[in-house]
Amino acid sequence: MSFQIQKIILYSNAGRTQVLPFRTNSVNIITGASKTGKSALIHIVDYCLGRETSNIPEGVILKNVSWFGIHLVREKDELFVARRNPGTEKASSEEIYIEKGHILEIPNHDRLIKNANLNSLNELLTEFAGISEYTFEPKPGQTRKTGIADISKALIYCFQEQSEVANQHFLFHRQGEQFLPQSIKDYMPFFLGVVDKEQVLQKEDLRRLKRELRKLEIREAEKERLKGSSFERAHALIAEAVSVGLLPADQQMPQSWVEVKEALRKAVNSRTEQEFPETRYAQELNRLFETQKYLRRKHRDANEEISALQALKSGGDGFTQEAKEQRARLSSVGLLPSSEEADNTVCPFCSSKLEIPTPDTEAIRANLQNITKQLEYVTRDLPHIEQMISEAESRQAELNTKQKEVNAQIQAVQRINRQIEEFRDLNAKRALVQGRLGLYLETLDDIKDDSKSNDEVEKLKSRIQALEEALDDDALQDRLNSVLSLLGREISEMAQALKLEHSANPLRLDLKKLTVIADTETGPLPLERMGSGENWVSLHLIAHLVLHRWFARKNLPVPNFIFFDQPTQAYFPPDVSDKDVRNSDMESVIRMFKHISAKVRDAGFQVIIMEHADIQQNWYQEMIIKKWWDGTTKLVPLEWIEDN
Repeated sequence: MSFQIQKIILYSNAGRTQVLPFRTNSVNIITGASKTGKSALIHIVDYCLGRETSNIPEGVILKNVSWFGIHLVREKDELFVARRNPGTEKASSEEIYIEKGHILEIPNHDRLIKNANLNSLNELLTEFAGISEYTFEPKPGQTRKTGIADISKALIYCFQEQSEVANQHFLFHRQGEQFLPQSIKDYMPFFLGVVDKEQVLQKEDLRRLKRELRKLEIREAEKERLKGSSFERAHALIAEAVSVGLLPADQQMPQSWVEVKEALRKAVNSRTEQEFPETRYAQELNRLFETQKYLRRKHRDANEEISALQALKSGGDGFTQEAKEQRARLSSVGLLPSSEEADNTVCPFCSSKLEIPTPDTEAIRANLQNITKQLEYVTRDLPHIEQMISEAESRQAELNTKQKEVNAQIQAVQRINRQIEEFRDLNAKRALVQGRLGLYLETLDDIKDDSKSNDEVEKLKSRIQALEEALDDDALQDRLNSVLSLLGREISEMAQALKLEHSANPLRLDLKKLTVIADTETGPLPLERMGSGENWVSLHLIAHLVLHRWFARKNLPVPNFIFFDQPTQAYFPPDVSDKDVRNSDMESVIRMFKHISAKVRDAGFQVIIMEHADIQQNWYQEMIIKKWWDGTTKLVPLEWIEDN
């Protein structure tokens, strides 16, 4: 059994409370004029039960209410949920207070402190509704994602807003929203009990076994890949070990996995390095390599010395040329008079007056002597530099000769002593082969010569096949068709009792189209083509009454309540009293409410109706829990508005 509503509670901004009590397993009618807050009750309950966004209408309610609360009951268990009013600027609030127990009292406004969020609320309500862990998995090739059954999917069957209860196109709450129709189709078999708890467990067991089989098959495939066809891979590796001397040349090819492992371990544990003789050739080769290195270094030094000397010689030649030209220019000093006779302010050639005095003759002669001495020094050094260059080039030539000799000796020793390199190559090959053998040997730990692994695979496949047959889509569809057939028969009986048009034809619930179908002689007739508001409203009522009778009778995890907002709208326009309704329409209305009362009595669920109609008959008045016709009594008391 799932839960029903015991109370709806509103908290004012000043901390006052407005409590609406409801009777369980009964019809509860709230009748009143328009704009009294009746239609908002569906949105308040939906919001308290975890709706992600609030659809509570703006106006008096959002301005004067601080918290919305709901008191739920399931047998002896009770649950109180309060959620803060999001106001007009927000779409939702995560401030949620929950309290669970056996006999709960409505908490005061001061106690409403957040102790839960939206996720924890949904988890708690899913558990409180009795919804077990059920995962819907789309068929291969379908694009929609895997999902789980929760309270939000169950509440689709619990509300019929004013715009929905007479809608010829949509049968279920929120059916016109994107993706919702497919979700209803996916999860209805679960909520109808076609997929029971045992099948949910079997489905989970099937997923687990498939995961185990997949892992086992991957492991076996890897083993087969590594071991090759029979012993082909193992024999190839053993032959390779023989070729590099890790196993003796007379090694026999094993014919069992025990022998394979033994041979491979022997090869892996064989000595990796094989010693080779350090002959005089090897020692001589090392000495020659060192000599070669030394000669190359000396040859490089000689090159650098020659380059430096040639640069010095080139610089000296340039200086000599420049100095000779300077000396030639200064030699003209012989044309000048002596310093005692000369007037430095008069040009010696044209006798004109000079603004800047010329250097005296002695200064010019001093510079000439200085340059002459430097020129003599450089002239004496150049032959010495050329001698040094010649000596360095001789040493370089000698080094070239020695390098050629050493290279020839190295080649000779290498030709004689090839065995050294062969040993080195062989050791490298052995190390590589041993690495491959070790890796392959690790993969053989689980391989045995018996068929234990194959038996395990076959057992898993057998169990999976049995579960798939039990969960076969055809078998599931047969059970679903059986349930829909039973529901259709009851829908037809109720339609006949209400004397609906087309009730002479069998009526059924069409899961694919999510509507009610009348099977006529001319073909299927869907709800939207039946015509008349009376048919639309009545079939909405009938379909949901039949569903909730089934949910309650089979103890299925759907909350045991259903809201209908103004089901008499086809007969009672807003604010029209029952006195102004035609006798034929009134008879239909009375027949409808009596039928609802009869079908709810002792059925194990609760119906809450918000209505304009106020039929003045005792049986109807007994179902009324609130009357909001006096102009002052409303969902939000007038004094709350005055407080603000």
